[in-house]
Amino acid sequence: MDGTKRGAADMQGYFRSYVLPKNPWRRIAAGEPGTVLLLRLMPFILIAVSLPIAFLDDEAAEFADYTVVLLPAFTALVNGPLVTAGATILVAAVVASGQDALGIFRYPESTWNDLPPVLIIGALCTALAWTRNRMVNRLISMTLVAEAVQSAILPELPARIGGARVAVAYRTHDGSPGLVGGDFYDVQETDLGIRAVVGDVQGHDLTAVQLTEALLGTFRERSLDDPDLRKLAARMERRVRMHNRGRNEWDQSYATAAFVEITPRFDTLRVLLCGHPAPLLVRGSAQPLTVRPMPPLGLADFGLQVSEIREVTLMPGDLVVMFSDGFVEGRNAAGETFPVIERLNAHVASGIRDPDRLHRKLKADFQAGGYERTDDLTVLIIQTPSATSP
Repeated sequence: MDGTKRGAADMQGYFRSYVLPKNPWRRIAAGEPGTVLLLRLMPFILIAVSLPIAFLDDEAAEFADYTVVLLPAFTALVNGPLVTAGATILVAAVVASGQDALGIFRYPESTWNDLPPVLIIGALCTALAWTRNRMVNRLISMTLVAEAVQSAILPELPARIGGARVAVAYRTHDGSPGLVGGDFYDVQETDLGIRAVVGDVQGHDLTAVQLTEALLGTFRERSLDDPDLRKLAARMERRVRMHNRGRNEWDQSYATAAFVEITPRFDTLRVLLCGHPAPLLVRGSAQPLTVRPMPPLGLADFGLQVSEIREVTLMPGDLVVMFSDGFVEGRNAAGETFPVIERLNAHVASGIRDPDRLHRKLKADFQAGGYERTDDLTVLIIQTPSATSP
Protein backbone atom coordinates (compact mmCIF):
# COMPACT_ATOMS: atom_id res chain seq x y z
CA MET A 1 0.00 0.00 0.00
CA ASP A 2 1.28 3.42 -0.94
CA GLY A 3 2.51 5.12 2.20
CA THR A 4 1.16 8.47 0.97
CA LYS A 5 -2.34 7.21 0.09
CA ARG A 6 -3.88 5.08 2.78
CA GLY A 7 -7.48 5.63 1.61
CA ALA A 8 -9.90 3.93 3.95
CA ALA A 9 -7.12 3.39 6.45
CA ASP A 10 -6.96 7.14 7.00
CA MET A 11 -10.69 7.32 7.64
CA GLN A 12 -10.58 4.40 10.01
CA GLY A 13 -7.63 5.90 11.87
CA TYR A 14 -5.30 2.95 11.70
CA PHE A 15 -2.67 3.72 14.31
CA ARG A 16 0.97 3.19 13.44
CA SER A 17 1.91 3.85 17.04
CA TYR A 18 0.03 4.61 20.23
CA VAL A 19 3.04 5.78 22.26
CA LEU A 20 6.13 7.73 21.22
CA PRO A 21 9.28 6.32 22.86
CA LYS A 22 10.43 8.38 25.83
CA ASN A 23 14.08 7.45 25.37
CA PRO A 24 15.67 9.83 22.81
CA TRP A 25 17.75 7.03 21.31
CA ARG A 26 14.61 4.95 20.77
CA ARG A 27 12.96 7.98 19.18
CA ILE A 28 15.85 8.24 16.71
CA ALA A 29 15.69 4.49 15.99
CA ALA A 30 11.93 4.79 15.45
CA GLY A 31 12.49 7.57 12.89
CA GLU A 32 10.64 10.26 14.86
CA PRO A 33 10.97 13.32 12.55
CA GLY A 34 11.98 15.90 15.17
CA THR A 35 14.85 13.89 16.63
CA VAL A 36 16.09 12.79 13.21
CA LEU A 37 16.19 16.40 11.98
CA LEU A 38 18.13 17.46 15.07
CA LEU A 39 20.58 14.60 14.52
CA ARG A 40 21.14 15.65 10.92
CA LEU A 41 21.79 19.24 11.91
CA MET A 42 24.13 18.29 14.75
CA PRO A 43 27.42 18.43 12.73
CA PHE A 44 26.63 21.95 11.52
CA ILE A 45 25.54 23.07 14.99
CA LEU A 46 28.85 21.74 16.28
CA ILE A 47 30.96 23.68 13.79
CA ALA A 48 28.81 26.80 14.20
CA VAL A 49 29.69 26.74 17.90
CA SER A 50 33.35 25.72 17.47
CA LEU A 51 34.49 28.31 14.90
CA PRO A 52 33.52 31.46 16.87
CA ILE A 53 35.20 30.05 19.98
CA ALA A 54 38.36 29.35 17.97
CA PHE A 55 38.48 32.98 16.80
CA LEU A 56 37.99 34.28 20.34
CA ASP A 57 40.21 31.87 22.26
CA ASP A 58 43.53 30.66 20.85
CA GLU A 59 43.64 27.78 23.34
CA ALA A 60 40.34 26.42 21.98
CA ALA A 61 41.62 26.47 18.40
CA GLU A 62 43.21 23.03 18.80
CA PHE A 63 39.85 21.48 19.63
CA ALA A 64 38.14 23.38 16.84
CA ASP A 65 40.67 21.86 14.39
CA TYR A 66 39.27 18.40 15.12
CA THR A 67 35.73 19.61 14.55
CA VAL A 68 36.66 21.14 11.21
CA VAL A 69 38.59 18.12 9.94
CA LEU A 70 35.97 15.58 11.09
CA LEU A 71 32.93 17.53 9.85
CA PRO A 72 32.57 15.49 6.59
CA ALA A 73 32.74 12.23 8.57
CA PHE A 74 30.16 13.44 11.11
CA THR A 75 27.92 14.63 8.30
CA ALA A 76 28.18 11.36 6.37
CA LEU A 77 26.94 9.43 9.41
CA VAL A 78 23.56 11.16 9.45
CA ASN A 79 23.12 12.78 6.02
CA GLY A 80 23.25 11.93 2.34
CA PRO A 81 26.01 12.43 -0.25
CA LEU A 82 24.93 15.93 -1.35
CA VAL A 83 25.00 17.32 2.19
CA THR A 84 28.30 15.53 2.85
CA ALA A 85 29.79 17.03 -0.30
CA GLY A 86 28.59 20.44 0.87
CA ALA A 87 30.27 19.88 4.24
CA THR A 88 33.49 18.94 2.43
CA ILE A 89 33.39 22.15 0.38
CA LEU A 90 32.79 24.14 3.57
CA VAL A 91 35.79 22.57 5.30
CA ALA A 92 37.96 23.09 2.21
CA ALA A 93 36.97 26.76 2.17
CA VAL A 94 37.84 27.15 5.86
CA VAL A 95 41.23 25.45 5.39
CA ALA A 96 42.02 27.51 2.26
CA SER A 97 41.23 30.71 4.17
CA GLY A 98 43.86 29.97 6.84
CA GLN A 99 46.61 32.43 7.66
CA ASP A 100 49.28 30.37 5.84
CA ALA A 101 47.11 29.77 2.75
CA LEU A 102 44.92 32.60 1.42
CA GLY A 103 45.48 34.41 4.68
CA ILE A 104 41.92 35.77 4.89
CA PHE A 105 41.53 34.75 8.56
CA ARG A 106 43.99 34.21 11.36
CA TYR A 107 42.33 30.86 12.03
CA PRO A 108 43.02 28.13 11.15
CA GLU A 109 46.79 27.85 11.00
CA SER A 110 46.55 25.94 7.72
CA THR A 111 48.64 25.77 4.57
CA TRP A 112 47.93 24.74 1.01
CA ASN A 113 49.39 21.33 1.86
CA ASP A 114 46.49 20.71 4.24
CA LEU A 115 43.92 21.06 1.48
CA PRO A 116 44.49 17.78 -0.52
CA PRO A 117 44.03 15.48 2.54
CA VAL A 118 40.82 17.34 3.44
CA LEU A 119 39.46 16.90 -0.09
CA ILE A 120 40.43 13.20 -0.21
CA ILE A 121 38.80 12.48 3.16
CA GLY A 122 35.72 14.46 2.11
CA ALA A 123 35.45 12.51 -1.16
CA LEU A 124 35.65 9.20 0.74
CA CYS A 125 32.99 10.35 3.20
CA THR A 126 30.74 11.41 0.32
CA ALA A 127 31.17 7.99 -1.31
CA LEU A 128 30.31 6.27 1.98
CA ALA A 129 27.22 8.45 2.37
CA TRP A 130 26.13 7.54 -1.17
CA THR A 131 26.59 3.82 -0.42
CA ARG A 132 24.66 4.15 2.85
CA ASN A 133 21.83 5.94 1.04
CA ARG A 134 21.60 3.11 -1.47
CA MET A 135 21.20 0.64 1.38
CA VAL A 136 18.55 2.81 3.06
CA ASN A 137 16.61 3.16 -0.19
CA ARG A 138 16.65 -0.59 -0.58
CA LEU A 139 15.30 -1.01 2.95
CA ILE A 140 12.58 1.54 2.18
CA SER A 141 11.62 -0.43 -0.92
CA MET A 142 11.42 -3.61 1.16
CA THR A 143 9.25 -1.77 3.69
CA LEU A 144 6.87 -0.69 0.94
CA VAL A 145 6.63 -4.31 -0.21
CA ALA A 146 5.87 -5.36 3.37
CA GLU A 147 3.13 -2.73 3.56
CA ALA A 148 1.69 -4.09 0.33
CA VAL A 149 1.66 -7.54 1.93
CA GLN A 150 -0.09 -6.06 4.97
CA SER A 151 -2.81 -4.49 2.84
CA ALA A 152 -3.29 -7.83 1.06
CA ILE A 153 -3.62 -9.77 4.33
CA LEU A 154 -5.42 -7.33 6.63
CA PRO A 155 -8.51 -5.70 5.11
CA GLU A 156 -9.19 -1.99 4.98
CA LEU A 157 -12.69 -2.12 6.38
CA PRO A 158 -15.27 0.36 5.11
CA ALA A 159 -17.01 2.63 7.61
CA ARG A 160 -20.28 0.69 7.17
CA ILE A 161 -20.80 -3.03 6.70
CA GLY A 162 -24.30 -4.44 6.33
CA GLY A 163 -25.84 -1.40 7.98
CA ALA A 164 -23.51 -1.46 10.99
CA ARG A 165 -20.84 1.18 11.60
CA VAL A 166 -17.31 -0.16 11.94
CA ALA A 167 -13.95 1.19 13.10
CA VAL A 168 -10.74 -0.77 13.44
CA ALA A 169 -7.23 -0.04 14.66
CA TYR A 170 -4.16 -2.24 14.35
CA ARG A 171 -0.51 -1.97 15.36
CA THR A 172 2.27 -4.50 15.70
CA HIS A 173 4.26 -4.78 18.92
CA ASP A 174 7.09 -2.47 19.96
CA GLY A 175 10.38 -3.52 18.39
CA SER A 176 8.76 -4.88 15.24
CA PRO A 177 8.98 -3.14 11.84
CA GLY A 178 5.46 -1.85 12.50
CA LEU A 179 3.97 -3.81 9.60
CA VAL A 180 2.49 -7.32 9.65
CA GLY A 181 2.20 -9.13 12.96
CA GLY A 182 0.29 -12.03 14.50
CA ASP A 183 -3.06 -10.30 15.08
CA PHE A 184 -5.85 -10.65 12.53
CA TYR A 185 -9.36 -9.30 12.13
CA ASP A 186 -12.19 -9.17 9.61
CA VAL A 187 -15.88 -8.36 9.30
CA GLN A 188 -18.10 -10.03 6.70
CA GLU A 189 -21.70 -9.36 5.69
CA THR A 190 -23.44 -12.71 5.06
CA ASP A 191 -26.98 -14.06 4.61
CA LEU A 192 -26.78 -15.14 8.26
CA GLY A 193 -25.89 -11.65 9.43
CA ILE A 194 -22.67 -9.82 10.17
CA ARG A 195 -19.81 -12.06 11.26
CA ALA A 196 -16.60 -10.73 12.75
CA VAL A 197 -13.39 -12.21 14.09
CA VAL A 198 -10.44 -10.86 16.04
CA GLY A 199 -7.57 -13.26 16.68
CA ASP A 200 -3.96 -13.55 17.69
CA VAL A 201 -1.53 -16.05 16.23
CA GLN A 202 1.30 -17.23 18.45
CA GLY A 203 4.60 -15.51 17.66
CA HIS A 204 5.60 -12.63 15.39
CA ASP A 205 7.78 -14.27 12.74
CA LEU A 206 7.02 -15.21 9.14
CA THR A 207 5.34 -18.43 10.29
CA ALA A 208 2.81 -16.32 12.20
CA VAL A 209 2.20 -14.20 9.10
CA GLN A 210 1.60 -17.34 7.00
CA LEU A 211 -0.92 -18.70 9.50
CA THR A 212 -2.60 -15.29 9.78
CA GLU A 213 -3.16 -15.23 6.03
CA ALA A 214 -4.47 -18.82 6.04
CA LEU A 215 -6.93 -18.18 8.89
CA LEU A 216 -8.27 -14.99 7.33
CA GLY A 217 -8.77 -16.79 4.01
CA THR A 218 -10.69 -19.56 5.76
CA PHE A 219 -12.85 -17.09 7.66
CA ARG A 220 -13.68 -15.05 4.56
CA GLU A 221 -14.78 -18.15 2.67
CA ARG A 222 -16.52 -20.20 5.37
CA SER A 223 -18.27 -17.32 7.17
CA LEU A 224 -20.55 -17.04 4.13
CA ASP A 225 -21.88 -20.60 4.38
CA ASP A 226 -21.24 -22.28 7.75
CA PRO A 227 -24.54 -22.39 9.64
CA ASP A 228 -23.20 -21.49 13.09
CA LEU A 229 -20.08 -20.23 14.84
CA ARG A 230 -19.08 -23.68 16.12
CA LYS A 231 -18.84 -24.96 12.57
CA LEU A 232 -16.88 -21.89 11.52
CA ALA A 233 -14.45 -22.30 14.43
CA ALA A 234 -14.03 -25.98 13.53
CA ARG A 235 -13.05 -25.00 9.99
CA MET A 236 -10.40 -22.64 11.33
CA GLU A 237 -9.23 -25.28 13.82
CA ARG A 238 -8.67 -27.63 10.86
CA ARG A 239 -6.78 -24.86 9.04
CA VAL A 240 -4.33 -24.58 11.95
CA ARG A 241 -3.92 -28.37 12.05
CA MET A 242 -3.07 -28.40 8.34
CA HIS A 243 -0.56 -25.61 8.95
CA ASN A 244 1.09 -27.68 11.72
CA ARG A 245 1.17 -30.89 9.68
CA GLY A 246 4.71 -32.25 9.43
CA ARG A 247 6.13 -29.80 11.98
CA ASN A 248 7.88 -30.97 15.12
CA GLU A 249 6.34 -30.17 18.49
CA TRP A 250 8.50 -27.07 18.95
CA ASP A 251 7.35 -25.59 15.65
CA GLN A 252 3.61 -26.10 16.24
CA SER A 253 1.50 -22.95 16.12
CA TYR A 254 -1.85 -22.01 17.59
CA ALA A 255 -4.13 -18.99 17.57
CA THR A 256 -6.69 -17.46 19.87
CA ALA A 257 -9.85 -16.00 18.36
CA ALA A 258 -13.12 -14.31 19.28
CA PHE A 259 -16.07 -14.82 16.91
CA VAL A 260 -19.12 -12.57 16.83
CA GLU A 261 -22.34 -12.94 14.86
CA ILE A 262 -25.00 -10.22 14.63
CA THR A 263 -28.30 -11.38 13.15
CA PRO A 264 -29.70 -9.60 10.07
CA ARG A 265 -32.36 -7.80 12.16
CA PHE A 266 -29.69 -6.55 14.61
CA ASP A 267 -31.64 -8.05 17.51
CA THR A 268 -29.32 -10.85 18.64
CA LEU A 269 -25.59 -11.13 19.22
CA ARG A 270 -23.79 -14.47 19.41
CA VAL A 271 -20.27 -14.89 20.80
CA LEU A 272 -17.87 -17.83 20.64
CA LEU A 273 -14.39 -17.69 22.20
CA CYS A 274 -11.32 -19.76 21.43
CA GLY A 275 -8.93 -18.81 24.22
CA HIS A 276 -9.35 -15.11 23.42
CA PRO A 277 -10.35 -12.11 25.59
CA ALA A 278 -14.12 -11.67 25.70
CA PRO A 279 -15.57 -8.80 23.67
CA LEU A 280 -17.46 -6.00 25.38
CA LEU A 281 -21.08 -5.02 24.88
CA VAL A 282 -21.49 -1.29 25.46
CA ARG A 283 -24.97 0.01 26.12
CA GLY A 284 -25.25 2.18 29.19
CA SER A 285 -21.87 0.80 30.26
CA ALA A 286 -19.37 -1.78 29.03
CA GLN A 287 -20.01 -5.39 30.03
CA PRO A 288 -17.71 -8.33 29.13
CA LEU A 289 -19.48 -11.02 27.10
CA THR A 290 -17.90 -13.87 29.03
CA VAL A 291 -18.62 -17.40 27.90
CA ARG A 292 -17.07 -20.80 28.48
CA PRO A 293 -14.35 -20.86 25.82
CA MET A 294 -12.90 -23.48 23.54
CA PRO A 295 -9.12 -23.96 23.64
CA PRO A 296 -7.11 -21.86 21.18
CA LEU A 297 -7.31 -22.92 17.55
CA GLY A 298 -4.89 -25.80 17.03
CA LEU A 299 -5.25 -27.06 20.62
CA ALA A 300 -8.80 -28.46 20.49
CA ASP A 301 -7.58 -31.88 21.69
CA PHE A 302 -6.84 -30.33 25.07
CA GLY A 303 -10.44 -29.20 25.60
CA LEU A 304 -12.26 -31.07 28.36
CA GLN A 305 -15.72 -29.61 27.84
CA VAL A 306 -18.02 -28.50 25.06
CA SER A 307 -17.77 -24.85 24.11
CA GLU A 308 -20.66 -22.47 24.57
CA ILE A 309 -22.18 -19.87 22.28
CA ARG A 310 -23.58 -16.94 24.23
CA GLU A 311 -26.62 -15.15 22.88
CA VAL A 312 -27.40 -11.59 23.92
CA THR A 313 -30.31 -9.38 22.93
CA LEU A 314 -29.18 -6.29 21.07
CA MET A 315 -30.71 -2.82 21.18
CA PRO A 316 -30.41 -0.06 18.56
CA GLY A 317 -27.10 1.79 18.87
CA ASP A 318 -25.35 -0.92 20.92
CA LEU A 319 -21.58 -1.14 20.58
CA VAL A 320 -19.55 -4.34 20.36
CA VAL A 321 -15.86 -3.85 21.15
CA MET A 322 -13.46 -6.65 20.22
CA PHE A 323 -9.74 -6.49 20.92
CA SER A 324 -6.56 -8.54 21.25
CA ASP A 325 -4.70 -9.05 24.51
CA GLY A 326 -2.03 -6.55 23.42
CA PHE A 327 -4.57 -3.79 24.07
CA VAL A 328 -5.53 -4.68 27.63
CA GLU A 329 -2.01 -5.80 28.56
CA GLY A 330 -0.33 -2.51 27.63
CA ARG A 331 1.40 -1.21 30.78
CA ASN A 332 2.47 2.23 31.92
CA ALA A 333 5.51 3.20 34.00
CA ALA A 334 3.70 2.15 37.20
CA GLY A 335 3.07 -1.33 35.80
CA GLU A 336 -0.68 -0.75 35.47
CA THR A 337 -2.60 -2.29 32.57
CA PHE A 338 -4.82 -0.21 30.33
CA PRO A 339 -8.31 0.16 31.96
CA VAL A 340 -10.33 -0.32 28.78
CA ILE A 341 -13.73 -0.77 30.51
CA GLU A 342 -13.23 2.30 32.68
CA ARG A 343 -12.23 4.47 29.74
CA LEU A 344 -15.07 3.16 27.55
CA ASN A 345 -17.61 3.93 30.27
CA ALA A 346 -16.21 7.46 30.68
CA HIS A 347 -16.45 8.23 26.98
CA VAL A 348 -19.91 6.70 26.55
CA ALA A 349 -21.12 8.68 29.58
CA SER A 350 -19.87 11.85 27.86
CA GLY A 351 -22.01 11.03 24.83
CA ILE A 352 -19.38 9.53 22.51
CA ARG A 353 -20.76 6.45 20.77
CA ASP A 354 -19.50 6.86 17.20
CA PRO A 355 -17.04 3.97 16.62
CA ASP A 356 -14.43 6.12 14.90
CA ARG A 357 -14.50 8.86 17.53
CA LEU A 358 -14.53 6.26 20.30
CA HIS A 359 -11.44 4.45 19.09
CA ARG A 360 -9.63 7.77 18.64
CA LYS A 361 -10.46 8.63 22.25
CA LEU A 362 -9.08 5.27 23.36
CA LYS A 363 -5.94 5.99 21.36
CA ALA A 364 -5.54 9.32 23.12
CA ASP A 365 -6.05 7.63 26.51
CA PHE A 366 -3.45 5.02 25.69
CA GLN A 367 -0.93 7.64 24.66
CA ALA A 368 -1.62 10.05 27.51
CA GLY A 369 -1.25 7.26 30.05
CA GLY A 370 2.17 6.27 28.74
CA TYR A 371 1.12 2.68 28.04
CA GLU A 372 3.56 0.62 26.00
CA ARG A 373 2.76 -2.29 23.73
CA THR A 374 4.49 -5.61 24.36
CA ASP A 375 2.33 -7.46 21.84
CA ASP A 376 0.38 -6.78 18.67
CA LEU A 377 -2.62 -4.57 19.32
CA THR A 378 -6.01 -4.68 17.62
CA VAL A 379 -9.30 -2.93 18.44
CA LEU A 380 -12.47 -3.53 16.40
CA ILE A 381 -15.66 -1.58 17.21
CA ILE A 382 -19.04 -2.39 15.65
CA GLN A 383 -22.19 -0.31 16.27
CA THR A 384 -25.68 -1.52 15.44
CA PRO A 385 -27.96 0.95 13.65
CA SER A 386 -29.73 3.36 15.95
CA ALA A 387 -33.46 4.02 15.77
CA THR A 388 -32.77 7.25 13.87
CA SER A 389 -30.27 5.77 11.41
CA PRO A 390 -31.18 6.21 7.73
